[in-house]
Amino acid sequence: MKKLTYAMTVLVVTMVFSVNGNELDTSLRLKSQDVKVTQQGQKLFEQICASCHAKDLSGGTGFNLKDGEWVHGSAPSQILSNVKSGFLNAGMPGFEQVFDATQIEAIVAYVLSKREGWDNLTYKLYQLNDADDTDVTADKLIKSGELAKGLADFAIPEVQHYFIEFEGDFYAPKDLDTQVWLQWGFPHELKVYINHKQVTKGGTAWFPTWRLERGKQHLKVTYRSGDTKPNQRDLILIGTNLDLTVKLFPLSSKAKNIVEEKKFELKASDHILIQRKRILDLPPSTISVGFPTKVNYGFNTKTCAVVGLWQGDMLNVGPNIAGRGEDPSLPLGEWVFHAPEQLQHVNEEHKCHYKGYRLENGNPVFSYTLGGQQYALSVETKSSNTLNFIYSITGNQPIKLKIPETSNWQWTHGLQPIERQSALLTPKQNGRVVVTAKATATVKE
Repeated sequence: MKKLTYAMTVLVVTMVFSVNGNELDTSLRLKSQDVKVTQQGQKLFEQICASCHAKDLSGGTGFNLKDGEWVHGSAPSQILSNVKSGFLNAGMPGFEQVFDATQIEAIVAYVLSKREGWDNLTYKLYQLNDADDTDVTADKLIKSGELAKGLADFAIPEVQHYFIEFEGDFYAPKDLDTQVWLQWGFPHELKVYINHKQVTKGGTAWFPTWRLERGKQHLKVTYRSGDTKPNQRDLILIGTNLDLTVKLFPLSSKAKNIVEEKKFELKASDHILIQRKRILDLPPSTISVGFPTKVNYGFNTKTCAVVGLWQGDMLNVGPNIAGRGEDPSLPLGEWVFHAPEQLQHVNEEHKCHYKGYRLENGNPVFSYTLGGQQYALSVETKSSNTLNFIYSITGNQPIKLKIPETSNWQWTHGLQPIERQSALLTPKQNGRVVVTAKATATVKE
């Protein structure tokens, strides 16, 4: 009787915990769709979590928080419990005594809102009779299961002729159009289904793509081995942006290594950094400069214009240095502006001639000529919210500049606001024109 009573008690407690957990999971998922909650969570995450898990949640000394691999449980209620209690043996403190329940739930909601990749991923493997067999029936099913790491594993089959399918809920970015890309995809027999409807294949024969929906969806991928590429069946599936310039997240096991090797972050922690690498959204021949104040700009040596300005850390140059520089480096912060918006001279009759740069206390001073006039440009900053663009001019001739369009930023010359269209600015006695850009709204440092 005591054993029965004990067993019933355990069962009741387990059921109550499960119900409460389900209710909390539902509540946290709803909060992950509330912009106000996730914005609060983002601020807290960037204050306390980003140093270990990276600002984009992709992982550093701590785990990747965007993918489908969760060592300590992937349910929202489990994530919440882990944030509260921490894992001191692994170097993660608990935050239950630091933040209140609402704040911790906001952090979890933000993490859930940034989810990418498969959830509850399963597979089914069918053995086919030969390379020409296309008849997939229940009696040919030889293996099935779950994939805890949330990645399609095309190395599972141990038979020559097979059909394999991967299926589960899938999370794509909510604020960006993305697609599934099969690297070296010809002539693989791969099909993609979203919410139980087959997706039309796009891209090219060698680089086929399938468009994803934004946010959560149900995704199924099937592959029949046939007689194509028998030695290249461990397929590489990667989530990319629509022009294939950024590899965002892996969908298959082999793709994970490719995505991870494309991460090499440069941060101007204690001194100014200068890089000359291809950068996403900036034109070729751009030199990027990063400041310890977490603000960065790009100077284009072909046009002698400032073609980009962003706040945050400097660059992930991994995509550019891996794979023979096939992909551009990625800014690690938030754009203030980028090309075609730029801070540039208004002089259509003359072409600039870049002469190089010199360093003054580690800060580059770019020299160039335009219309027979000698110029030097340097940038000074004391915070990520205020910058001075300093033009030194030989001969004290006025210069005409076009100001980039920026939201929540004001441009001034001295104490006078500058309009976005061309402005004629007169140097001071020292031959300098100082254009100041300052954030007019609260911007995260």
